[in-house]
Amino acid sequence: MKFKVFVSVLAAGLVSVAQAADLTGVVTAQGFGTVDPAMAKTHAQARMLAKRAAQLDAQRQLSEQVKGIEVRSGSTVEKYELQSDIIATRVKTWLKGTVVVDEKVTEEEGTWVAEVTLGICLTNEADICKERESLEAISNAASSQY
Repeated sequence: MKFKVFVSVLAAGLVSVAQAADLTGVVTAQGFGTVDPAMAKTHAQARMLAKRAAQLDAQRQLSEQVKGIEVRSGSTVEKYELQSDIIATRVKTWLKGTVVVDEKVTEEEGTWVAEVTLGICLTNEADICKERESLEAISNAASSQY
């Protein structure tokens, strides 16, 4: 007898708010990226590709924190023995107003490695958020319309 078990779980993301003195009220996420130098035409292009990969990783992690992550898994059992186990994650959200908090790109062991920290302003307390639209302001504007 062969049967398949599919489970769908929606895991709520936990928001980690940066509490450093200058980042009060900012949700942050750190992303990492690297690139195969053979795939780029120049060192500058390789450096920029690694940085872009790190930004995308940070955006994904911010999305997970703010919106949550969907986890789907499937297991195949045959004769009471596990045949296969598949777990997939998916994040789908819309980010607005992200700000680069920190970035570093270095060359290590012949490849470029980038580290980018992105943030989303919850309030306008932090210096990097003074001139930006915070989620608090967006939320207040939306609630005053109704």
